[in-house]
Amino acid sequence: MSASGGLRRSRLTIRTRLTLLYGGMLLAFGTVLIAILYALMWYVPSYNLAAATAVGVTAEAAPAGRAQPSEYIGAGEAVAITSRQDVLSVLLQLSVAALVAMTLIAFLLGWFIAGRILSPVHRMTRSAGVIAGPTLHERIRLRGPRDEFTDLADTIDTMLDRLHASFQAQERFAANAAHELRTPLATTRTMLQVARAHPEDHDVDALTSRLLETNERSITTVESLLTLSRADHGIDAAQTVDLAKAAADAVEQVRQEAADRRIGVRSDLHPVAVDGDADLLHHLLINLLQNAIRHNDADGTARLEVSAREDTAVITVTNTGEIINPELAERLFEPFHRKRSRTQATGHGLGLTLVRAIAHSHHGTADGTPNPGGGLTITVVLPAAGNARGGVRHAR
Repeated sequence: MSASGGLRRSRLTIRTRLTLLYGGMLLAFGTVLIAILYALMWYVPSYNLAAATAVGVTAEAAPAGRAQPSEYIGAGEAVAITSRQDVLSVLLQLSVAALVAMTLIAFLLGWFIAGRILSPVHRMTRSAGVIAGPTLHERIRLRGPRDEFTDLADTIDTMLDRLHASFQAQERFAANAAHELRTPLATTRTMLQVARAHPEDHDVDALTSRLLETNERSITTVESLLTLSRADHGIDAAQTVDLAKAAADAVEQVRQEAADRRIGVRSDLHPVAVDGDADLLHHLLINLLQNAIRHNDADGTARLEVSAREDTAVITVTNTGEIINPELAERLFEPFHRKRSRTQATGHGLGLTLVRAIAHSHHGTADGTPNPGGGLTITVVLPAAGNARGGVRHAR
């Protein structure tokens, strides 16, 4: 057995320590009280006790005019009190006996009270043991008056709710990612198998074009997953980024796609700088614009605005399109969630997920609000340069 294991096994329980604390405090305070009382009885009273010639002298046997000795009846015999020392001795004996009795009672009551006080802790421990198993559905749900224990139990339940939701999201993410990566691979294999079985029915140029398109989809998905992982792990080296210039570059990059879809792109860019990762911020702007263009009506519009508001930089992207309910607007930020639309916009369902992840990695926020006439307005708020919290590395 290791030394640390022996120490852990020999360590006193909290109940035992509370019992010792209750009884020890009573013993200490009682000892101090006896000492104070003994000192007061020694120095304060003025004693006038006549000496007794024998134990058990009664009032009838005492000569006239002679002081009678006081007697303390105890243990079946009379003890004469004839001097200050006798008084103090009897006082000390009675006080010590009472202190011993009260200390024993205090230890017993302390053990009982400590058990009652710590019973919620034992219940939480048992519940935690169940929760630590293969399921996260169990909760403590501690009942009773509102106190520190119920507050702690409620806090743990809230934490478990968040952990459960997080684990479920991770499971869905893993399943969706596997599906997204498996689909193009399965498509590629099917096309190759069919072409191999019937080579005379396939044009090589058309086949390679379809294979390249499918392969490009896989590469895009993998790159998006890598970018998402990078955003989740935070920023290693922050630098000052001119957000207006980055937004202008992003608009130029998507202008051809917007023209192909007959989407008018407008921008209103005001100078503002942020501290962060230039590549991640570029991904954020590109994904915002691509989302506004691809989920839009023909001959619709997409508007990008960058402005400074107090100590923050605000990015707002607004587009036209179908009417979206508020619940769907929030779900669009979930990984691999695609909005079913009549435009059948292409995408891998990670665009807005990346936007929110990158915003969080820069200590910002990203939210979507449906437009009354259709479409979506996405607002990203980032700390302006010099106002980012924390050090160089900004973890999520």
